[in-house]
Amino acid sequence: MRVFQGNEIKSREMQRKRDRMARLLRLQIMLLYNPDGLEIKILAHRLDVSIRTVYRDLIALESEMGVPIWEDGSRRGITEGYALPPIPFTLLEALNIFLAARLMINYSRKYDPNMASTFGKLLSVVPLPLREQVKKTIPWIHELPRNEKYLRTLAVLAEAWTSLRRVRISYQSLGSEQLTERIIEPYFIEPEAPGHSCYVIAYCHLALSLRTFKLERIEEIYVTSETYVIPPDFDINDYLGSSWGIVVDGEITDIKLRFASDVARIIEETIWHPSQVLEPQEDGSLIMKIRVTDTVDFHSWILGWGHSLEVLEPAELRNKIADAVSQMMDIYR
Repeated sequence: MRVFQGNEIKSREMQRKRDRMARLLRLQIMLLYNPDGLEIKILAHRLDVSIRTVYRDLIALESEMGVPIWEDGSRRGITEGYALPPIPFTLLEALNIFLAARLMINYSRKYDPNMASTFGKLLSVVPLPLREQVKKTIPWIHELPRNEKYLRTLAVLAEAWTSLRRVRISYQSLGSEQLTERIIEPYFIEPEAPGHSCYVIAYCHLALSLRTFKLERIEEIYVTSETYVIPPDFDINDYLGSSWGIVVDGEITDIKLRFASDVARIIEETIWHPSQVLEPQEDGSLIMKIRVTDTVDFHSWILGWGHSLEVLEPAELRNKIADAVSQMMDIYR
């Protein structure tokens, strides 16, 4: 009996959180679509809550979701410049946003109020049953661990990138115990699944070349008043075209892999890299030919397939993987 009551209490608490979050997002959407603001009593009437609850919700919008609220007497609104103009979406466009946002959350596993807000806005445009799934996702987002430094770093980089202003950062490279001061010019912000993070690709004035910086390794960040220009011939798709992940260092290599028959279908179902060429074999195995930079990320992917993958060419890569396997065997002996 006590277990049943405990589950019932937990269920009611989850429902209360969902109702509150849905109300906050409805409040945000109402204010977004009324740039001149709305009276508190009108908000209370439309949300079917008390005036005291509206005041609490407005405070929560600012403190929990980072929405800047202005006030003029009893009228409240969202500060101009916070949101972009409304854009109509088709059902499939809205579905793509939903899936992309879930993918971002699943790889980062961090709370992001902007993601929660994105899902809230989807509530107003998607039909059932997708709306129910969106509603269930919002409380889950709020249970994820918070990383305020990461959110601030991302926000500052977004501001600098869109306004084309240089950024001063303190950065700790992987394997280094010292912070280095750098001036960078953001060219692109790119998420990367294996690293479960976002990276900024930027021109670095210390290295005098393009470099990739992981957001979690940026300890301090400031936007300067100095402006910059992204070269018109810079194309992120070309820049990352030969890379396996986010790292582009190294020479492009012609690589030949053999996948065993037990995973051949899995390989055929996915485009792993734009350069891949697949050649089915009579014994059911599959040959993949690919042109990529030989990086640690690529090595990890190869090793992840275990005995179902064999590196055929080049010999240098084959030897690297063999050495890695040998070291793993030494650990498990």
